[in-house]
Amino acid sequence: MDFAKYVGRAVRHFVRLTVLVGLIFGVMYATNTLAIEPADLLGTRGIVLLVALVLISAAYPLYGFSTASVRASMTEDREQIVEALLRGGYTLAAEREGEMLFRASSGLKRLVQLGDDAVVVSQTDDHNLTVSGLRKEVENARFRITGYINAKK
Repeated sequence: MDFAKYVGRAVRHFVRLTVLVGLIFGVMYATNTLAIEPADLLGTRGIVLLVALVLISAAYPLYGFSTASVRASMTEDREQIVEALLRGGYTLAAEREGEMLFRASSGLKRLVQLGDDAVVVSQTDDHNLTVSGLRKEVENARFRITGYINAKK
């Protein structure tokens, strides 16, 4: 993975975490259950929280994305691959020689994933595919592709 892609993923995760923490603090403040004053977030507590968010976000591209191998052929099992990812909420966005790019079909899913909604399926050799993207989505895609191919046999 190149450095620009790594930084982009980390920044997007930082934005997600910041929004989530902001929503939690907002709800707690609105329900009068916030144990600290909002001004305390400008002091040491806020700095510690910010550092924690930055460190978690910086590490996210290392554990949040993965690659899995699937025993299949892109030419022989193309219909099953496309159907499996279609059922998983993805549509075929682009196709090149030996590679298919799937993107989330739902606008909400794209928004939640902040642009990290791509699942790439590429042919590594005659009977092996590589699926890469968000860890959860890769595992779902691997499971579905394997199931659809086994059902075909």
